[in-house]
Formats: sequence, C-alpha cells, structure tokens
Amino acid sequence: MISLLGSLLPLLGAFCSVTSLPAAGQLAAFPVSVVAQQAANSISGHVSDERRVPIPDLQVELLNDVDSVIQRTKTDSSGLFVFRRLSNGIFQIRVQTYGTSFLGQTSRVQLEPTRAFEQVDFVLATNKTTLLSPAAGSVFVQEVPIEARKEYERGAALLQQPPQRKEGLEALKKALVLFPLYFEALELLGTEYVKEQEFESAISLLNKALEVNTRSSQSLYALSVAQYNLKQVSPALESVKRAVTLNPKSASATLWLGMLLRQTGELTEAETYLKQADRLAGSKLADAHWQLALLFNQLKRYGEAADELELFLKVEPDAKDTELIRKLIQRFRQQSAGKVKQ
Repeated sequence: MISLLGSLLPLLGAFCSVTSLPAAGQLAAFPVSVVAQQAANSISGHVSDERRVPIPDLQVELLNDVDSVIQRTKTDSSGLFVFRRLSNGIFQIRVQTYGTSFLGQTSRVQLEPTRAFEQVDFVLATNKTTLLSPAAGSVFVQEVPIEARKEYERGAALLQQPPQRKEGLEALKKALVLFPLYFEALELLGTEYVKEQEFESAISLLNKALEVNTRSSQSLYALSVAQYNLKQVSPALESVKRAVTLNPKSASATLWLGMLLRQTGELTEAETYLKQADRLAGSKLADAHWQLALLFNQLKRYGEAADELELFLKVEPDAKDTELIRKLIQRFRQQSAGKVKQ
C-alpha cells in the first residue's frame, strides 16, 4: 500500500498538485491506512441496529490473537467506540450484547506498519436467520440449509485465527457448494479475496452476492475496492456511490467515495463526502483530514490544507514523520499568506 505521507512529502520541495490514491487491496472493513509508529495504532467504529440507529452503552472488547481480552470500552451516544495506542498485530473486536435482544458480533482486524488505523462498523441483527440490508428498515431473509450454515460459521471462526485462514476459506467454499446462493458466504468470501488481492475472483463472488441481495452496502463497497484495483475506475465509483446511498452512515464507504471523487477530479463532490466521513466518525478519522489536506492543496486553498494537517496530528499525535508534517504545515501557512512563491 502506498504511504499517504509519501503523497504529501514531495510538496515540501515542489508543492505540486497531488492526485495519487493509495491502493486499498489489503484491508479489513475497507478503511484507508495511515502510517504510524508501533503503539500509536487505533481501531474505531460505530455500532448500530437494523434501522441504522446508533446503540449507546454497549460493551466492546478488544482481544489479542490468542483470544484474551486486553481492553474494554463502551459505545458513546453516537454508537462510537475507540481503542488507542495499539501495537501492530492481529486483534478481534467483539461487541457484547448480554441483556439485549441483539446478537453479538466479532470482527478480525490486522494492524501493520502500513495499516495503523482501522474503522470497523457493526450492524446488529436480532435474529440469526435475518440479514439486515443496509437500507434503513429493510430486512433481507434467507433460508439456509443447516449443513451450509455450519460450514459458514466454521469458516468465519477460522478466519479469525491466521494460522487457520486457508482452512477457513475452504470451509466458506464448501458452504457455497452446499448452497450456491448463500449470501453471507458469498459476501464474506468475496471480501476475503479482496484482502488477498485476488480481485477478479472477488468481483465474481460479490456480483453473485448482489444478485441475491441487491441492497448490500458492504458487498458494493468491497466490489468498488476490487474494481478500482483492476483499474475499473468508473464502475468502482458507481459501486461505492450505491453503497453510500444504501448506508449513508458508513464512515469508511463515505471516505472511499470522497477519495475516488478526488482521484477523478470531481473536487467539489469530493470535499462534500470527505467532510461527511469526518462528521460520521466524530472527527476522529485521521484519513479524512489527510485526504482533505490533499484536496485543498489541489485547490490551492493552502490555509485549509494546513488546518487539516493540524487536525490529522491531533487525531494521530504519534504519527510517523510528525516533524516533516509540521514543516509542511508551516509551508502551507506561508503559501496562504503569500510569502512563498506558488
């Protein structure tokens, strides 16, 4: 993955218009990564119900790769949770729902030197046989054969344990042999293929998932990432636009839409969606500030670019190359005041 910082550092010398977009082939829940030092990583997300209403005061647990709980927190009034100052490694995020009518969920996250910030959103269902469509108030229901369900659940569990990842993928494939129209298995396997950078296979599976459930925002989001990485820019843009229309509260999909719009030169729309992603994440999405800084540089709005980089450092105070970013902020301020030749 291309370093986001690397896309701005050339500005220290030339202050050119940066339009490069970091590849997003390896991701969990498809957030964009920020370069940061070990122990400066973070994982955040929102928890909502089937109508996309935030769920406050739910306990969220952070587990390490041997299933030991290492942090706990609760969702705030907007359904937001945040775990900060994490080392690189593999984690699980588990939403506990004891005493409620919701079903708990767990998601696997891997933090690396080039993937130091992750956004993981949860939509909690109340019935194991019911799958929520991202459209508010709309529910997708599918009858699944018991044996296929068992293979899917086994595969999903194995995927949370890296040494057994291959076995987990095989279990998902077996579930699809038993029930070829199994939406959950199609979506999950397609998503995993995106992470593996097997984009053509991912597109095939995700398109099948969308034939079964046309209103899956997550499948559309994953499809967009795969399409972009195969240089199918227009289809990628169309897919993520549909994803955001279906689930306008997804900070990750909204951020990705803003990035693609910036990449394709639709700067006014890009600004709108990047700012919306920041609002959805409670101003805690460092990547939104970084992308806005790139956008404002393209627009020669240097004062605002400096403001966004300062907000980025506020969210990621321990980010790598902090001093270089501060120098860039200073140069943007000088440009804004007309003290540097543009």
